Amino acid sequence: MRVIAGSCKGRVLFSPRGNLIRPTSDRIKEFIFDYLGPKIENASVLDLFSGTGNLSIEALSRGADLAILVDKSKEANRLIYRNLDLTKLLSQCQVIHQDVFRFLKIAASNRSRFDCIFADPPYSANIYSDLINAIGRGDYLKDDGLFILECDSRRFIEYQDASLLLVTKKVFGDSAIFVFKKEGS
Repeated sequence: MRVIAGSCKGRVLFSPRGNLIRPTSDRIKEFIFDYLGPKIENASVLDLFSGTGNLSIEALSRGADLAILVDKSKEANRLIYRNLDLTKLLSQCQVIHQDVFRFLKIAASNRSRFDCIFADPPYSANIYSDLINAIGRGDYLKDDGLFILECDSRRFIEYQDASLLLVTKKVFGDSAIFVFKKEGS
């Protein structure tokens, strides 16, 4: 797992031991950031189920201004801090050790809005629909903001919230990337 481009290009990040944390692969990360292109510059990023901090670090390396990383795992938070220290990006981040849905309730009451939201929940958790609906119902995305969800490609995802428009989906073996845009933006 490495930083693909930007100010930290080539830096090898600390990886988790075992299978509890599954970092986004370089191939998937490359697809995501090729899709985002220059939109990531000066962006504010929310990284849900952030694991190693891999996606936020890539975003900051490519010019994002700020990243908020949320994960309830103590091991994930230790990895995030190690990787932010390694890349010298901690000053541009806020790391929150909390359940994602609890964080979203707090963010909604604070009217927090982001240019880009990443979410990479555990594949074993059956929360994709709940997460999509929570992001759709909340006012978390700025105009033209994107919600990027990585999930198990073998699962059928159904969601009721019509405020999010699916703009692209790409399958990479067992993983799939869904890119949503807030309807009307």
